[in-house]
Amino acid sequence: MPLSLTRKLIDSHLVTGKPVAGEEIGLRVDQALLTDTNGTMAFLQFEAMGFPRVRPPRVVTYIDHNVYQVDSRNSDDHRYLQTAARRYGSWFSKPGNGICHQVHFES
Repeated sequence: MPLSLTRKLIDSHLVTGKPVAGEEIGLRVDQALLTDTNGTMAFLQFEAMGFPRVRPPRVVTYIDHNVYQVDSRNSDDHRYLQTAARRYGSWFSKPGNGICHQVHFES
């Protein structure tokens, strides 16, 4: 039986382990898409783990989900994401550049 696209991707990026149900595996990451809804927590985890910078060749932090400013917390998060992106070597996409999923796919 031919392999599914998912299985082909897993096999081509497998670093450790065996792709068997219930087993842990390690995968090489080619790219990452961070948004203003998940990027803050991701960068905080990078800091906690002591990562000097992100390793995939293509990491982009997009501000496009949480742009409605009710109070200062959103803008504080956005400033943090901009400085963390710079520190960790991620591209930073400002609000208004487009929908992250489409922009990431096209570029």
